[in-house]
Amino acid sequence: MIRLLFIGLIILITTFSCENSEITTGAQGYVTKSPINPVEQAGQINYAPLKAIFHVYTIGGSKVTVFSSNEEGFYQVFLSPGSYKVIPDKNTTIMNPEIQVKEISIESVGFTKIDLSFDTGIR
Repeated sequence: MIRLLFIGLIILITTFSCENSEITTGAQGYVTKSPINPVEQAGQINYAPLKAIFHVYTIGGSKVTVFSSNEEGFYQVFLSPGSYKVIPDKNTTIMNPEIQVKEISIESVGFTKIDLSFDTGIR
């Protein structure tokens, strides 16, 4: 009887603690790369969507998660409110992806709209 009560208590505690741990905030937006032409002419679009994998770290350097952008460059990532560093994966088709660090701040309600742009190195 005590054993069943103990198991029931554990299930109850687990259920309530899991309900409060859902993350409902984060970032969403579009990722672009630019320039895409060596010579920019007036009226010419010189950026393109970037489909890639990105790593998210705390400002202190602890890895939080990984996310990707799609063919149109759109991304959405769940993150708790706070400040983070976003770093493109080393295989991303931009110049020196590992040093193109973007700092982002997540608001306490909903999704924060953050568009990210990365340098291709084309000159």
